[in-house]
Amino acid sequence: MRFMKITIIFFILLLTSCAQHTETNIAIDNIEFSTSFVAQGNNKLDRRWWNNFGSDELTQLVSQALNDNLSLKAKDLRLKSSAINAKIAGADLYPTLNLNANTSSDFDNFGDIKSASIGISSSWELDLWGGIEANENKAYWNHQEQLALYRGRANLVAGSITNAWLSLNSEQEKKLVLADQFQRTQDALKVISRRFSMGKNSVTDIWQQQKLLKTIEVQQSKNDADLYIFHQTLALWLGLPSHALLIKDLDGLPLLPALPEIGVPAQVLKYRPDIEQAFAKIKAANEQLAMAIANQYPRITLRANYSTAKNSMSDLFDDWSGNLLASLALPLFDSGERKSVTKQREFQLEALVIDYQQVWLAAIASVNQVLVNETQLLKITKNLAEQLDLAERTEKLTTIKYLNGKTNYLNLLKAQESILSLERQLIDANKKAVINRVLLYRELSHGDFSMSEQAVTKKNDNKGKSS
Repeated sequence: MRFMKITIIFFILLLTSCAQHTETNIAIDNIEFSTSFVAQGNNKLDRRWWNNFGSDELTQLVSQALNDNLSLKAKDLRLKSSAINAKIAGADLYPTLNLNANTSSDFDNFGDIKSASIGISSSWELDLWGGIEANENKAYWNHQEQLALYRGRANLVAGSITNAWLSLNSEQEKKLVLADQFQRTQDALKVISRRFSMGKNSVTDIWQQQKLLKTIEVQQSKNDADLYIFHQTLALWLGLPSHALLIKDLDGLPLLPALPEIGVPAQVLKYRPDIEQAFAKIKAANEQLAMAIANQYPRITLRANYSTAKNSMSDLFDDWSGNLLASLALPLFDSGERKSVTKQREFQLEALVIDYQQVWLAAIASVNQVLVNETQLLKITKNLAEQLDLAERTEKLTTIKYLNGKTNYLNLLKAQESILSLERQLIDANKKAVINRVLLYRELSHGDFSMSEQAVTKKNDNKGKSS
């Protein structure tokens, strides 16, 4: 009896001392952020950022892609699978209950039951050190990581649809410009041919003008190929065969929306998919560390059985017997394996915290880079527009001089080539500026387009508190 009391006291002291080692939290909120981005606007940052371009067709295409994109559908199924994993892991917190029944009969007299038994058994491992709960939490954070990956993919799909649609508009605009250039150049060729018939210029002027027409035809051929490629790209992201995609008449690139009010980096970027993914990895690793610590200490399992067994079915339910068993598994010697695993988990957790800080720095740097690029692209667009205006004036004056015999054809040809090149360059520059804005929206987006912005923020704040 005295030995039993000593044993009980020993285990109580052991359990109490072990319980002090289950705290495994590491602070990850002490990251220093920039106080602001390099630029700010006044326009409201729309959660469904593609609406800023003011196109109903684009809105419809993005909505269709978010529902029908094949890779996004596959991500959604994997996300649902990870949610089930969290439920499976949590099941170990509760007792199991099983019904057991068996009978025996001779092979020659198959219907003659010689013995039978039926019973209920249950087992339950006590979660003394939080290891089972840590496993459930790890599964939850693995699910959150998959959710972040899904949102990142949704943001990529929306961005790719928008880029393909904008590129289609840009190439359509270029197609109209090239058609106009071809017509203007052809009209100029007629004038030059009439002057040649009048003996006022050389045949080389006609050849040079014809060469310029061929150059435009090459550009038109490339434009047709680009239109097909972007049409096919749009169909691919929509999960459709190319021939099934019907696009309305395109009106050219939309105007660049006003720069949004971005806010403070620590607030606007905290729900980015890559940052949430890095955070979820830290939380999952923290739970893995808790599991490794708990694995060093005793495990207590309770088992219960209540059953009856008889040689005849008529007497089967007359007598019942039950038993309750408590088992203790205490690791005594493992060559330091459990401690090594725990130390390994600590290093992995610390590495993920550093990775998390790097993800934050990279996110802020990416947004600033896009903002700097926008400033530069807008300057280039403005400069090209001014060059085009000067080139048009030069071409008009040079044409008058050429018709009056006051300048040669080479000067007129240079003026024509300058205008043709600048018109195409301006379209490409406008496209780059708009595509860069899409990249900015994607950099700032959290990728959750299924609910209101307030609901997203509230849900994420609650998640952070529960962790």
